Formats: sequence, C-alpha cells, structure tokens
Amino acid sequence: MLQLDAAQTRQRLPYAALLPALEAALREQAAGAIQAPERHSLGLPGGARYLVMPAVNARLAISKLVTVHPDNPAQGLAAIRGGLLVTDARDGALLALLDGPTVTARRTAALSMLGLQRFVPLGNLRRVALIGAGVQAAEHARAVHALFGAQITLSSRRAARAEALAAELRAEGVDVQLAADAPSALQGAQAVITATTSRAPVLPEQIDDATLIVAIGAFTPDMVEVPAALVRRRSLVVDTLEGARHEAGDLIQAGVDWSRVRALVDALDAPPSGPLLFKTVGHAAWDLAAACVALGEP
Repeated sequence: MLQLDAAQTRQRLPYAALLPALEAALREQAAGAIQAPERHSLGLPGGARYLVMPAVNARLAISKLVTVHPDNPAQGLAAIRGGLLVTDARDGALLALLDGPTVTARRTAALSMLGLQRFVPLGNLRRVALIGAGVQAAEHARAVHALFGAQITLSSRRAARAEALAAELRAEGVDVQLAADAPSALQGAQAVITATTSRAPVLPEQIDDATLIVAIGAFTPDMVEVPAALVRRRSLVVDTLEGARHEAGDLIQAGVDWSRVRALVDALDAPPSGPLLFKTVGHAAWDLAAACVALGEP
C-alpha cells in the first residue's frame, strides 16, 4: 500500500487536475454514480470533533478520518490531523493512505477556485481579499496564485500570524499584501474568501454587490463568518444542499429560505445573476475526487 506524507500528497494534487476532477465528481454525484453519506461528526474533549467521511464510486472507495482541534494552533499544533484511506472498489485491495489535512486543504481550495472560475467574469479577477491566516487561508492563497495570478490582500485578527503567512507566501512568489482589517482588504477586490473558525462575523455588513463572497469556514451551526443581513441580500450557492442544511452556520444563523439556495452542480452551467455568496462545508465526494487525481484514476 502506498503511504504518502503531506509533501508527497500535495505533489500528487495539482490544481490544474483537481478542478476538472471536482466538476466531474459534482456531476457524478448528481447522477447517482457516487455514494457518499452525510459526514459523521463526533464530539471530543474541549470542543474538538472527530469526522468520518466515506465515499464510493465504481473505481475507488475512500474513508477520510480526521480530528479538528480549534485550540491546537495556540499550542503550536495542527488544527486538523488524520488520513484518507483509499481502497480499490473492484477487489478490496488497500491502495493508499494519503495525508488527510493536505487532501482537505487542496480539495477545499480547488472547489473555491471552481467557484471563482464560474462566478467571476472571465479575465476580471485581479485582486482577491483573503480573511484568515491558517492552513486553509494559506492554501487558498497558493491556489489563487497558481490558477489566476491575482494579487491577494490578506487580513486576520491574528496580526502576527498574518505577517508570518504573508512572509511565507512571498517567499514562494505569491503576490500578497497585508491589510489592516477586512474593509481595507476588500478595497478593489473582485472576490473575498473567508477562511476562519470564527463565531462572529468577520466581514462588514456592506460589501460591493459585484464582489463575490466565498465562505469556506463556519462548518458548524454555531460558527459564522458572514453577517446575517449580508447573507439575506445575496443569491446563495452551496457545495451540497444536504451538508449546508446541517453545517453551514452562516446560512443557518441567517434563517435563510432554503428554497432559494442552489447546489453548485446546478449553477455550473447557469450561474445566478446579481450579488452572490458561495458557501462550502465540504463533502466526502470531494475527497474521492482528490483520491482519483492522486492515484491517476480517470
């Protein structure tokens, strides 16, 4: 069985391959070709969570097993730990163990990039505001740089961490500028990505209608990144309706009318008009898509 560490897993998940794989997975899932139950989430001490995410298609069966410890970074530890086990669906052979946090970071960022690709007019993406300074923020910055070459304005309530991340990204050739706060970061941005575990809004209530909001944090009902009033004013697209109904704190706390929320697969070919919020909470089908890319499965 192939065992890949974080660096090896990253190397096998290039963004240029992840985006079409995710789009294919979205369509396969809608057609019933992927089986993926809702994520199982079990409580751990100190508010941490143990997440179990299985998915199967005709070629591969995967299970991602990760823990989320929001307080770990304050102790110098990774917030997300775990692995993704890949099995051959045709004969049951164990094929690979991938680094779980790396898979999560790469496929989450790739899904956000698919949203940018579909929901920002072609060629218009010149600046992206990024709120947060953790692993997901870092990976989203790398993805924006790799696929669009846009400038990034970075803001975080953790100023020291934001400065360290900006220095790290600049060393990699990423065009990133620090902003004092979210309103400053938003100036001139065609899109804003929120990547935090906040329980209070990190965006102002007033944002230019032309700015796409991509909210990828707030993966539990008690978390929120986007003010309720702002959520209610926007057209809403989510990665999966079933996951969002249970986990998208931004939408749950805003009390949205779910009849007006569209799944991403339905918006790929006909994006909604007007101000848009694209909210993701993650799904095992996206991990399965990443596993297909990592193992070279069509």
